[in-house]
Amino acid sequence: MTRVQTVQTQPAAVSVCGVSLAYGTGVQRRTILAQMSFEVAAGEFLCLVGPSGCGKTTLLRVLAGLARPDAGQVLVDGVAISGPSRDRAIVFQDYSRALLPWRTVAGNVALGLEGAHGGDAARAIEARVAELLQTMSLAHVARHYPRQLSGGMQQRVQIARCLAQAPRLLLMDEPFGALDALTRQSLQDEVARLARAEGKTVVFITHDLEEAIYLGDRVIALAANPGRIEAEVAVEIPRPRHQLETREDARFLALRHQLFGLLAGH
Repeated sequence: MTRVQTVQTQPAAVSVCGVSLAYGTGVQRRTILAQMSFEVAAGEFLCLVGPSGCGKTTLLRVLAGLARPDAGQVLVDGVAISGPSRDRAIVFQDYSRALLPWRTVAGNVALGLEGAHGGDAARAIEARVAELLQTMSLAHVARHYPRQLSGGMQQRVQIARCLAQAPRLLLMDEPFGALDALTRQSLQDEVARLARAEGKTVVFITHDLEEAIYLGDRVIALAANPGRIEAEVAVEIPRPRHQLETREDARFLALRHQLFGLLAGH
């Protein structure tokens, strides 16, 4: 495995320790993840890239507490994960299935808050929903239903719903893969801004090497069969980043060539 400039200066928010996981039985048993170990610093934006079948989504499910590894463990703030938690929120790629069609935009965002407030719950939820809708530029469609929104707006609703939980760890599974290029770039910038403004720790899965470099503080490249870490690369490009200027930066192009070369053989 290749490791390039991976020194961490902050305490680990997430520690993945020797995680392995396989599905199936007998001759059909297949190892999805093999002895994965890495850390994510508090406030870091970590991107995971790799070919289809390398276990990216499975790894994210383990981090969310939705799947249990056969070996190893994941620690969040030093505590072993035993199941899902409000401290960890997932943004899925398929935004159309992630939203409840019978709820308005405001109602979908409120879903992330219901049950978390006591006492004057309704007023607290309403205020937080209004704040998030304003932040995500959705206030004007608060009473609309998901079917009335564009794909980009639906994904904004899903992100707002996750932020409503006030998670410490935001897990994102190719959230912009189904969007057009301009909408995708707009949401990339919005998520990067929000992550820094709110101090979120983010683990972001993507097939797109340029997206990973543009968003990430660090990129982990995975190899397949079984899923394992092939390389870790630090992205030492200043923020805030710009969709045109950053992508033309010599450092950006060098990282793209490096990651492409690492993954091309897999």
